[in-house]
Amino acid sequence: MKEIEIRNFTELHGVIEKYNARTVIYRGVKSVTYPLLPKIGRIAPPDAIGSRERNEQEILRLFKERAFQYLDFTPTSDWDWLALGQQYGLPTRLLDWTDNPLVACFFAVDEASDEAGVIYAYHNESYITVEKHPDPFKYKEVGKFIPKHLTQRITTQGGLFTIHPNPYKPFESDDMEKIIIPNRIRSGLKETLNKYGVDRFSLFPSLDGLAAHIEWLQSKRD
Repeated sequence: MKEIEIRNFTELHGVIEKYNARTVIYRGVKSVTYPLLPKIGRIAPPDAIGSRERNEQEILRLFKERAFQYLDFTPTSDWDWLALGQQYGLPTRLLDWTDNPLVACFFAVDEASDEAGVIYAYHNESYITVEKHPDPFKYKEVGKFIPKHLTQRITTQGGLFTIHPNPYKPFESDDMEKIIIPNRIRSGLKETLNKYGVDRFSLFPSLDGLAAHIEWLQSKRD
């Protein structure tokens, strides 16, 4: 996997300018050492002899059973249910991506870290036609998809997902590049993103997002 280390926002812009906006998606991660591993791949079943896949499907079943009272729409497929759960922290075999590199950059620099941040740029032209593959647990390749029912959070973040048939193995691809963000420029990039209107409130338009953004604005920064 090719690595590109940037020194400032101008260099980031130069890298992004070379990509095809129609085929490249991005994921921002606060530490370059974190593997691209879906959340379900980081937990073990409560029963030591339990099946990981059975546990994963039970997690989704419980979420579907109890989430209805909080929804103003009804997901029509398990693809949509997985995407919805993923957005709210449910362990799934999905990874979050965005078609907006500035959003990915924000997630790479938002939180403090002792490590360099990273933006993954994944080149992939095809999308999964979920109608042809109604059971996401039987889909056997890494692929990207956009759910039918888009929450406000997905829409504001330009969100989409990849599904991983082996969520316990970190995702790597020759069609992906790592844009390394040195720790020394993390704070400055976040300041620049704020000037472009990319901040926690714009990406999480809620009182929680507003409060977090105001706290950052009114706190002393290095």
